[in-house]
Amino acid sequence: GQWLQAQASAREEAKRKAEEERIAKLKAENCTRARQSKALFDAGKPVARSNAQGEREILDEAARNAEAKRLDSIIASDCAR
Repeated sequence: GQWLQAQASAREEAKRKAEEERIAKLKAENCTRARQSKALFDAGKPVARSNAQGEREILDEAARNAEAKRLDSIIASDCAR
C-alpha cells in the first residue's frame, strides 16, 4: 500500500538527487576548464591546438575569437552565478 509507494517515491527522489549532483559536478568541472582556457586567451599568448591530422597549429585571430566566444557560452551556461 502506501508504505511501498512511499519507499518507491523515496528511491526515485534519491535517484533524481544523485543525477542532479552528478550534472552539477560535471558543470563545475566544465566551468573550471573553460575559465582556465579563457584566461589563456585573455592573456593574448599564442594558442595552439591539434588538427584532424594530429598536427599542432596556432590559432589565427578568427579562430581565437570563435574559441573565446565558445568558452564564454560554456562559462555562461555552466558556471553558477
